[in-house]
Amino acid sequence: MTVPLEEMTRSLTAIVGPEYVRTELFERVNYADTSLPYDVEERDLPDVVVHPGSTEEVSQVLRYANQHGIPVTTYGSGTSLIFGTKPKHGGITLSTKRLTDLVIEEDYQWFESGAGVTIARVNTELEKRGYCLPINVGSRMQATIGGAVSVNTCGHLMDYIYGKPVSNVLGLEVVLPTGEIIRTGSKTIRRATGWDLARIFVGAEGILGVITRIRMAFYPKPETADTVGFFKTAEDIGRAFSVMLKKKLPPILDGEFASEKCCKVGYEAYGLDFPEGALAITQSMGRTSEEALANAREMERFFRAEGATESFVLEDPKVRAQVWGVRENAMRWGKEKGLKGYQAIEVNPPLPFLTQAITELNHITEGRDDLIGQTEAYLYGHIGASSLHCLFAFPYEWPIEKMKQVVREIWHLEKELNIKYDGVGGDWGQLPYRVPFYREKYGEVSYEIIRKMKQLFDPNNILNRGNLEGEE
Repeated sequence: MTVPLEEMTRSLTAIVGPEYVRTELFERVNYADTSLPYDVEERDLPDVVVHPGSTEEVSQVLRYANQHGIPVTTYGSGTSLIFGTKPKHGGITLSTKRLTDLVIEEDYQWFESGAGVTIARVNTELEKRGYCLPINVGSRMQATIGGAVSVNTCGHLMDYIYGKPVSNVLGLEVVLPTGEIIRTGSKTIRRATGWDLARIFVGAEGILGVITRIRMAFYPKPETADTVGFFKTAEDIGRAFSVMLKKKLPPILDGEFASEKCCKVGYEAYGLDFPEGALAITQSMGRTSEEALANAREMERFFRAEGATESFVLEDPKVRAQVWGVRENAMRWGKEKGLKGYQAIEVNPPLPFLTQAITELNHITEGRDDLIGQTEAYLYGHIGASSLHCLFAFPYEWPIEKMKQVVREIWHLEKELNIKYDGVGGDWGQLPYRVPFYREKYGEVSYEIIRKMKQLFDPNNILNRGNLEGEE
């Protein structure tokens, strides 16, 4: 980048106004920070943070950046666990937080929103009308619809119920790195056949263009009822879920689990007197509350038949909140033990390998002589979708280089486990930390296709520069 900061700031101010161009150190750190356990380094800070208020302003910012070769990193809410929002080469961080208009077209059966609208807001507005959003991520209060579409994640939901966002996005408004604006898709409830450019940008993780507006289908909100099953071990839960679909039970909306260690700390934190071991939770659905309850009771019978020590439908709201709290707060249980540094992974094995993968992850720190062996591991995840998360917690007092080393070891471990079990990254995205995994699993030809697409859309490589190259 050869443009002096003062000149760049002046040019960006002319586009979006002085209130929406920030160069203070606090703002630059805030928009570069991640959940990595060590402080962001100066080399990873943007030079300026800009908040466009419209697609046209995004276009002008990108056109200016492209003309001068200035790197641009896109930023929704920063909840990514792959850290694609961390700048690699300074430049501009482009926030979508002002792109927050939301229109629900009930007659058309879709909504349109700016990329910066939170998932929680979309779902709240849909629920008022008796509908639901086919995305449910853990960070839904902060996470943006633009981020979810860019990653192509449906979060905790079972993929086979509503599909990924790519199945539900009807159209996009996208600003290319060169500043051109394109609009894709249709306004019918039927997706276009053949070439639909929306499919190129959904899941592209922001390397081909900036999504500014989304048109997406929604669904009638089902009635739901939850079932909990207590099992002696997480492996027992794995065995149950590995055969659940073959039993042809009524489809569930969500299936979650927490390992023995998660449950022990969670029960202590909440003061709960639940059976020892691991727990599984399913969310059954139905057109009526009676149908949902009947389906939940069928899950209760299934859990008992598969060896649960206890199982029941969560009809008491207080108990329901406690059970879900044990699972949904799994990422904080290491902190409860005084271990404030952490890094999580995601392993998505095919169903025949689910139990084996759980067994390995549940004992992953045992007998190791690397830094992973010095961590505490907490296993949990969206087991209904075969998505296993393992959080490695360690002392925040470790030296920075030691924390960086353990993070590298953890990412390498995730790669090796997904290769071993023929898994994928089904929840968080790929770039930049999973580039080595992608290249090994899908081969250099596949990676080269993506690299050439990046060159086609972004000839000066300004957009999210460094993410496709990967990061150790």
